[in-house]
Amino acid sequence: MLLVKAVEDVDRSGSVLPPGDRAQATRDALRAAGIGAGEEGSVASSEARLARALGDRAERLVGPLVERFPIVDEALGRTRTPAWAITALLVVAFASGLGLSALDGSRRINILAFPFIGLVAWNGAMYVLLAAAWVRSVLGRKVAAKRGRRWAVSAFTRRVEPLLRATRRVHAVLGEALGGYAAGWVDVGGPFVLRHAKRALHMAAATVAVGLIAGLYVRGTVLRYDAGWESTFLGAAQVQAVIGALFGPVAQWSGLRLPDTVAELEALRWTTAGGGGDAAPWIHLIALTLLTYVVLPRMVLAGIATLGLRRLGRAGALPVPLREYANDVFRGSGLVRSGGVTSVTPYAYEPSEGSFEALERWLRGQSAGEVRLERRTPLRYGEEDMAGPAFGLGAHRAADLHVVLMTLAATPEAENHGVVIAAARDAAHRARPPAAVRIVVDEAPYAERFAGDESLAPRLEERRRLWRDFVAAYGLEATFLGK
Repeated sequence: MLLVKAVEDVDRSGSVLPPGDRAQATRDALRAAGIGAGEEGSVASSEARLARALGDRAERLVGPLVERFPIVDEALGRTRTPAWAITALLVVAFASGLGLSALDGSRRINILAFPFIGLVAWNGAMYVLLAAAWVRSVLGRKVAAKRGRRWAVSAFTRRVEPLLRATRRVHAVLGEALGGYAAGWVDVGGPFVLRHAKRALHMAAATVAVGLIAGLYVRGTVLRYDAGWESTFLGAAQVQAVIGALFGPVAQWSGLRLPDTVAELEALRWTTAGGGGDAAPWIHLIALTLLTYVVLPRMVLAGIATLGLRRLGRAGALPVPLREYANDVFRGSGLVRSGGVTSVTPYAYEPSEGSFEALERWLRGQSAGEVRLERRTPLRYGEEDMAGPAFGLGAHRAADLHVVLMTLAATPEAENHGVVIAAARDAAHRARPPAAVRIVVDEAPYAERFAGDESLAPRLEERRRLWRDFVAAYGLEATFLGK
């Protein structure tokens, strides 16, 4: 959505995304959303429905865009985190845990060793910092958001800037569009990047602890471990206080026993004369303590980050820039409430008052709000070269919907009707904000010509099919106006 928006913001001439492709994608997205030719403007839709339609339209446009400019796919790829990167991070984290389990040597488990206590202490410090950051975000949300945005800008700029420089040298408009996409992605995607990073780091921290646990159990299965402690500065009483604080809560609910007396703990002290004891209970205690203090909290935090990503990515959560863009793209349809102004430009015939009244009735039937017709000067047959300037005089800037009114009595021709349809379509997409375009074919003159003729019904259907196919070739849809 951001990429297509960036292209449409700068590609006024249609050199990157042809107006016909845009119009066709809009029409297909509306149809997929359940807003057909007879339904447009009939209901006010939720933002979730608008977001789904905008995403559907973008998907329809990105495919052809990537086919014409493969560098666009590379730009999209650089905004995604490769799946292998997360896998590699977790593999490295697990290997680090396995390495930590062997730091004490192959035969000993030091219950005061850095690998275990250091891991618990580091995670505890991280919890304190995360809690402080959360408090700061609650008390000063804007400051936290700006810091996060600066981080996202720096990380993203390093990845895309070389690509932008190369693109600008080859295609100025596309380069400008990709630059706008990069800026828009940082604004909208910054929160996604931060939550993805938080989730990955929480999972990695938990994986380090899992690797340490796995290393201890694997090595304890094939080797005989001794558990104990040694210290230059701490005595048995101090060590008892440390392990009571560290292992005590887990020992209480797990049923595993800690040394009750200083003498028991002194017996675990390694000296030149020996010391130490059975390592199995201590391996269980270390594993349960890591699960309690590291693995489970980190997985909970990763789950919170995942919920945050789902909240950001849910269909109804359109950021403000995309919401405004969606309103412009689907202006005049049932997905967006209309302002009520409809500009009408007849071509190659003079509509009767009855035709204008029928058009107004039809518009009122499609819109829940007010409808005001703005009648434009008709374009005469042979004045096709004036169509572009005529549609660029400001009608699309003042109206939500622009109607080109033609007659079913005429046979559509590419060099005449096609020129006018394309001019109206292109002018609408170049205008800011864009306006919706409808080609309305008036059946009244044709019906009057064959009034009383029994062949009128099949003739009407044949003409409708001819006009429907002709207009569809320009990425638009013909609407037929009866009496």
